[in-house]
Amino acid sequence: MSLYKKFAIVSDFDGTITKVDAGDFLLVHFKLVKRKEIELGYELNIPVEKWMKDYFSRIGTIDASLIKKAIIKHIKPRLFFRETAKYCLKKEIPFEVVSGGVDIYSEPFFDREKIKLKTFFAKYSIRGRKAKISYPYLKGISLSEFKKKRVDYYKNKGYTVIFCGDAPNDLQAAKSADIVFAARMLPSLLQKEKTKFFHLKNFYQVLKLLRNQ
Repeated sequence: MSLYKKFAIVSDFDGTITKVDAGDFLLVHFKLVKRKEIELGYELNIPVEKWMKDYFSRIGTIDASLIKKAIIKHIKPRLFFRETAKYCLKKEIPFEVVSGGVDIYSEPFFDREKIKLKTFFAKYSIRGRKAKISYPYLKGISLSEFKKKRVDYYKNKGYTVIFCGDAPNDLQAAKSADIVFAARMLPSLLQKEKTKFFHLKNFYQVLKLLRNQ
């Protein structure tokens, strides 16, 4: 018998579900930012949502069809993400994606993968040649707080919550989750907080856990 209750998954997108950060990739690919500007987005004292509003708005100079083409060609999921998502859909295991990323690149990704999950992404709109990035789902709280709120939502419903993340804005949610899979910058932050985690190399680890429940 499993030691765990029924599972729910809350996951980041950029750099977690995807092998690389899709937002960063697009800005670099179209030569809209410098590397130092990218690094600002990962500082603990700078909210991701603010960075995206300030810097990703530059993508408005690029035709939407070119953005879609770049995503489809270059942005790949971590191994076994498709299988894990499809298993969750089949078994009715909640799997939602909470991201500081933007719908203009998340939608082509999920369309290509033919996967429909519950998602929270920023909204993209154009004003002249500048994009507007908005986060209607935040409603006055930070992205970090919102991610934790989604973890707590499922915990309060009796689920054992698996959280997958990779960046500083994932720390609060990771600390609140029951099981954590961490990549990129998140492991070192969790180690400092003495929070247990598994290294997220691919989603086979997550899939195996679900199948063994």
